Amino acid sequence: MSRHPPVSILIPVFNEAPRLPALFRTLGRLRLPAEVIAVDDGSTDESGPLLRRWALAHPRNRGKGAAVRTALRAARGRTVVLLDADLECDPGDIPKLLAVLSRHPGAAVFGTRFPRGFGVSASAETPRPTPVGPGTRLANRLLTGTVNLLYGTALTDMACGYKALPTARLRALRLAATRFELEAELTAGLLHQGVRIIEVPIRYRPRSYREGKKIHPFDGLRILWRLLLLRIRHPIPRVRPVVR
Repeated sequence: MSRHPPVSILIPVFNEAPRLPALFRTLGRLRLPAEVIAVDDGSTDESGPLLRRWALAHPRNRGKGAAVRTALRAARGRTVVLLDADLECDPGDIPKLLAVLSRHPGAAVFGTRFPRGFGVSASAETPRPTPVGPGTRLANRLLTGTVNLLYGTALTDMACGYKALPTARLRALRLAATRFELEAELTAGLLHQGVRIIEVPIRYRPRSYREGKKIHPFDGLRILWRLLLLRIRHPIPRVRPVVR
């Protein structure tokens, strides 16, 4: 691996021990010229021991946004990929996001779980569409619809945690979010700067709360509130994003 790899993959981790082996096997098969920076965000399961040799760690749970900011400070790559550790979004789609970014180097690339609207998304394991639960559909309609209303955009999935963009661009946003409102802060900041957002369909396999899903309705309200506050502070964006 080069001293300064082209890509840094930033992965916040909280109680995802059962999924970490599969996650890192998939990343290894990609053979990308990349560094992986995982942040154990105060896990209480075996995630910490599994990651201990090379991951950063928070002594207590501080939230996804805080974990991403810790990883970003350590990133050496010119490009960053944000990826959740829960395997809902297939890590095998990273080359797809990077390929789009290479053709549009000034843009930000967002994965979208709803490329044709709000119905179904392709599973990472089966060719048939996997139904997305009504709660996820409703939350996405509310949050993404609010972004589109406030900024005059046409996004389909603002809240997807799968994103790729230049490292300098992400650092310039000076993120302060600690939890899932990171997605609102990141999106609003890019729009404020006039950055083109390109959406790329990704494979998605939703999981239940019993399986370890972390985000809750209260987090959705926090994201919505942050969007409203950021829109009050920000002027009209200079450009509209391109949606793919």
